[in-house]
Amino acid sequence: MTHSRSRSLALFVAAALLALPAVAPAGDAPPPKRLNRSATPAPGEKKLDWLAFDAASARAMSEGKHVIVDIYTNWCGWCKVMERETYGNPEVADYLTQNFVLAKVNGESSAKIHWKGKELTERQFAREVGVTGFPATYFLKPDLELLGGVPGFIRAPEFMLMARYVNIKWYEKGKLADYIKEQRAAGGSTPAASKTQ
Repeated sequence: MTHSRSRSLALFVAAALLALPAVAPAGDAPPPKRLNRSATPAPGEKKLDWLAFDAASARAMSEGKHVIVDIYTNWCGWCKVMERETYGNPEVADYLTQNFVLAKVNGESSAKIHWKGKELTERQFAREVGVTGFPATYFLKPDLELLGGVPGFIRAPEFMLMARYVNIKWYEKGKLADYIKEQRAAGGSTPAASKTQ
């Protein structure tokens, strides 16, 4: 990983941690590979349409949407909690479904994916982007440029702030911490405060 990308990622993660409170394929192509690692949703829980990384990449580029990459392992308890409590939150699920392309990557898998002109295993991808633990959430631009990532479980309200920050491209004008400060000053620190952003 380059020094510039490491520094950018570290700043994204640091800002996020400091701010936290106590296209359908054409023709005869097969449908994109869908991944669903959790069982039937609990009452009130929403189920998201997760794609394999390559399918998500193609869709993001064709639809011009950012990508959220959930990097998990099969044994990770906090990954399951995040799946249920954050991604299963109806408001989070609705917002992500409308505004993002979603990909899952198993941080220990030898399955091959393609990113930035390279073929990597999912495990190599996790190392390349800087995963240090699971779960890890990474945000990519529609052209698959890495914006940054956050390690660990993220509660729904904080996740919504990060998702809106990326979706509205606020990163082009400032840091996540500044966006969060602006949202709180405007009374928009909860997911319900800004459904249209």
